[in-house]
Amino acid sequence: MIINTTLATRQIRLHEWAAIIKDCKASGEKVDIYCEQHGLSRDAYYYWLRKVKEAALKQAGFVELPVLKPEQTPSKTVERGSSAFEIQMITKIKEIEFYVNENSSLERVSRMP
Repeated sequence: MIINTTLATRQIRLHEWAAIIKDCKASGEKVDIYCEQHGLSRDAYYYWLRKVKEAALKQAGFVELPVLKPEQTPSKTVERGSSAFEIQMITKIKEIEFYVNENSSLERVSRMP
């Protein structure tokens, strides 16, 4: 059996960093004060925070999307009954399209496929 030591080391570090971040948040202290009290570098803390967040996003299967400027955003309007619906986001799974805008209810968005 071959053990990937690099992967194992990375997982251990991520676990340790996540514990430090959780402890900092639970302490209620500002990051600068927490780091000073625990002999940590502020830059290291934010590096760890970024790495832990990236790992969580990869594990959850989320993808970070760039924010588009208004002129880069394609405009699309769908007629729904007697009113027009300006689309701000489209989620498409196979042949099903799900349209969302600022007026979409939280209940509807939470039931997205």
